[in-house]
Amino acid sequence: MTLELTGLVEDFITTRLLSKIELDFLESELWETIEHIDEITSLTSAPTNVSRELELKDGSAWQLCCAAVLDASRPQKKSRTDNFKKLLEKYSLE
Repeated sequence: MTLELTGLVEDFITTRLLSKIELDFLESELWETIEHIDEITSLTSAPTNVSRELELKDGSAWQLCCAAVLDASRPQKKSRTDNFKKLLEKYSLE
């Protein structure tokens, strides 16, 4: 089984369920992106239906969608989505 961020986000939208392994994978992908955000020059946008389903603005990056899925599945005191939005703004990646 291969795991891919985009596929898992789409699966979550369809089923609202992901396994622990899938969520762990998304956590590691988001962490990796955050760790290297200063090296990133652009991010790929998710389709409109995906961003809207996750209550994000059209054209949101897949990584922001990933953060929203994690917030919905594994809530924390500090929102991953809000934190990632701030990083996107800081590094002009919106």
